[in-house]
This record gives sequence, structure tokens and C-alpha cells, in this order.
Amino acid sequence: MILIDAHMHIGKSSFCDVENSDFRYNLCSTYDEIIEVMDMNNVDKAIVLPIPHKDFNIKMTNNYVFEAYEKYPDRLIPFCRIDEHLEENLKKGFRGVKLHLLYEGIDIKNIKKQLQIIEDANIPLIVHAKFANKVKQIEQIFKYAPNMHIILAHMGRGHLYTGEQTMDNALALRKYSNLYMDLSTVGDLQSIINVCEVIGYDRVIYASDYPFGKNCLGESYNYSDEINILKRHLSDENRECIFYKNIERLLSLKEDVFVRRVKKTDVDSIMEIFNSISSEDKKFLAYNNKVSLIKQMIRSERHCYVAIDKTRIVGFLRESGRPEGFSLLEEIVVLPECRGKGIANKLLKYYHRAFYKNMAKTNASNYKMISMLYKHGYSAKNPDAPRIINWVRNGE
Repeated sequence: MILIDAHMHIGKSSFCDVENSDFRYNLCSTYDEIIEVMDMNNVDKAIVLPIPHKDFNIKMTNNYVFEAYEKYPDRLIPFCRIDEHLEENLKKGFRGVKLHLLYEGIDIKNIKKQLQIIEDANIPLIVHAKFANKVKQIEQIFKYAPNMHIILAHMGRGHLYTGEQTMDNALALRKYSNLYMDLSTVGDLQSIINVCEVIGYDRVIYASDYPFGKNCLGESYNYSDEINILKRHLSDENRECIFYKNIERLLSLKEDVFVRRVKKTDVDSIMEIFNSISSEDKKFLAYNNKVSLIKQMIRSERHCYVAIDKTRIVGFLRESGRPEGFSLLEEIVVLPECRGKGIANKLLKYYHRAFYKNMAKTNASNYKMISMLYKHGYSAKNPDAPRIINWVRNGE
């Protein structure tokens, strides 16, 4: 069976910028040591994370992780910390981001822009939350980046190697389908199973937090103990999900069609989509009356979203704010040659995560759009209207 460890730390003590640092835990290990541990325990791949502490130089910790990836590209998957070079690092090849709200001393409200960069890159964020109010911390991140794929480290457990708080977290966060949990340093089989039963085995991920356990537990630590326990007590299907399928799915998100906020440089590609649709579709959209406004919104990078297939823009959605927290769906359009592939559904799913309360207007003859709105939970306020039908959706 394939085994991926989704939470291993590498780094050196020399990366610490502060003499007499108050960092209590030793998370230092070389990447060669990590590979040795992986080989001894039949681990195929691992996500490697930098040492996540404010006293450790961010650039040095990130660079070491990427150096590890360059030496072992088939074994190690690099995640970085957040700094002013975040966009550059993601373009460089980091596959995700690690955020330690306690050790790094980061206030969520100060990193809204960075969270949205991660969200738009369609890569996962591993979050180690502060001890109290973990659910509120995750929900604050979702407020700024509702389509972010978050992995809550350690299932958000309380004290080390216990299931404390894990069920409370699972019950509160299960409604967020883009929220996952890793099971590192929980150390309690029944708590892990309970969480799996609440949020689903397809949203729990195997992770070790190595070398934390080795340094914390000393001689009693054995890397493979938890793996063996899980193998004995889980079905083959559930083991496959936890050991590799779930994290593989998250890491492959960018290879699929995904949605992000618009950029001003997208305007020509979006206009090509509008130019390619039929005259009837343009009439339904009242496009000729709105083309200048659409261009203006794109160039201001506001209210607009695009669907990307590899590097190509294949879909577009625009919304506008309305009273009482509602958002009006203004246009949704997909390149004709790419229709029938679920792109409009992805755009709407993204939109509904960002805006829970929605309104729409359709031409009474636009049967395809009417069918799609019904499918996505919209109700017609005037279904028998001869020309324009008004719709409302009040989702969670």
C-alpha cells in the first residue's frame, strides 16, 4: 500500500536568529535523516515543512525545504511558510503552505492578502491553530478565503497525544467540505475513528509530525507504531483514503480545472469567451449593454472570477453586492467548446462558498440557466413571469 506522511519537519538549529530562543520543541532534522526514516518505515513520499517559529529565519527555513525537494524530487513534497516572497515561492514550486498561528505569532487578520494568494493558487494550507477557540480561527480563515483547502494539523487536539477537543472540532467544522484534518500527535485510536465517522474517512490524512514524537517521547517512540495500529483497525478502503488518497487528491487540485479571482491581465481572454458565444446567449446576458461595465470590473479586479484549465481561462462569473448580505449573480459563461465538463458547476460551487445568500435573474426562455439554478438550490420568486424570472438562494 502507498504511504504518504503529510507532516514532517526539516531544518537546522543554525537557522535560529535569536540567541536563547524560547522555542520549547526541537523540530530540527536534516532531509537525509528524513529519507532514512522514510526508507526504514516504507513511507513512499512525505510533505516536508520548515521549522515554524518566529525565531527561525523564514527565508533560510524555506530555502532548506526547497533544497530538500530538489535533491529528492520523487520523495519529498515542499511546503513553505508565509513571508513577503509568498507568490514567488509558489511559482517556484512549493506545493502548499504551513501556518503556525502560535509559534509564528501571526494574527489572521494581518494576512488576508496572503490567504487569498494561497486560495487563488489552489493549493492546501496546513494550519496549526492556537490552543483556544480553534474553530473560530479556522472560520476566520474561511471568511477571508472561503474556497481555501485547509488541513487542520493534529485534528486541532488539545494536550499532546490525546483526543482532547478533536470531536468538538469535527462537529463544528464538518459542514466545510474543504476542511481536512491530519491525525499527527493525536495518539488515540478511538478519537481518530470518531473524527473519521463525523467528517468522513475521505477528509482525514495520515501524518507523523516527525521529529516531534522522537524528541518528545524519547526511547518509547517508534515511528511505525501508529501506522501499525491503523492498519490493524481500519478497513482496506479507509486505510487507502487516510494513508494516501486524500492527500494525493489535495495535491493534484492544481492539475484540475480550478477557480480563482480575476486579474486585470485576464481581460482579453475573458472577452474572447464572450465573443465566442452565440447571439442568443449574448441576448440572454444583455451583454451589449454591459460589456463596458464587465471590462471595468475585470480591470479593477473586483467581483469577478475565472475558471482555469491548466493555464487557459475557460469560464467566467461576475457578481454584485445587494442589500441584506445578498449577492446577485450577474453573468456566468463557459467557452462553448468546453461546455459539458462541469465548469459552470465549479464556478457556482466556488461562488456559493464565497457568498451564502444569492440572487439571480434569467430570461424566461433561458431554459439551460433555469435548469442549472434549480439544480443549485435557487427558488423562483415569480416562476410564471413572461420575460424575467427572479431567483433567490439562501444557503448555509
